[in-house]
Amino acid sequence: MGFYKKVVFLFIFTFLSYSIKSRAQQQFQYNYETWWGVMTSVRVSEKWSVWNDAHFVDETFFIYRTGLTYHNKRDNLVTTAGYSWLRLTTPLSEGRLIRTEHRPWMQTTFRVPSTKKLSTSFRFRYDARFIQNLESGQLAEGFSFNHRWRFNNALRYRWGNVLSSNTVLSTSLLNEALFRTGSGPNGVRHEHRTHLLMGLSKGPITYSVGYIVRYINISPERARLNHGMVFWMTINLNTFKKKTTEFVEFPEDHVN
Repeated sequence: MGFYKKVVFLFIFTFLSYSIKSRAQQQFQYNYETWWGVMTSVRVSEKWSVWNDAHFVDETFFIYRTGLTYHNKRDNLVTTAGYSWLRLTTPLSEGRLIRTEHRPWMQTTFRVPSTKKLSTSFRFRYDARFIQNLESGQLAEGFSFNHRWRFNNALRYRWGNVLSSNTVLSTSLLNEALFRTGSGPNGVRHEHRTHLLMGLSKGPITYSVGYIVRYINISPERARLNHGMVFWMTINLNTFKKKTTEFVEFPEDHVN
């Protein structure tokens, strides 16, 4: 268990490092949001699976994302690449999602060898963001471009079977740091997200309910703290019948 104690310590250290305010003088704006998501993964061969998901936060964004996932031989390291289409709100749209974003993306997830109860994973994702321009808060012609780099650590505890022999209860704690680079004016330089989720898995479907807190660093003087409920459904399907797959997509692998 010494190895897992080190992993948990690293997880907690990462959480504390990014959760502390970067500027003591920052003024905070607090917003409540509700996050809905449907996420699917379909295994089509020993090495490949197809990824689709959609997320919606009222008066904030809608995203549809698709991709193709490559699985290594041990099935503990997977890489996905694909494309996302988004609709975003603007400062003057009164919550309507009228702004378009195109987002090619890729990610790699490493699932650390786990015990029967405890598992952890590390994920790196890159987003290439083409976001519709604004002028004086109104939509304008053209798109600006920037990069977003995302580092995610997820810790999952499996409580065991409840209700029936094939129904599993679990708890997941997720922390993700997001950084923007590039000359494009859109987006914030730094964001940190923390999720706490309870999951109920039955067969290929996992229902997750939890809470999210998002620290959004707007400027050295201002920051937003968005928080609210999360309702997700994750579906894992396997059309590859020759082998039982080792890698099961958890909700934390699909965090937007």
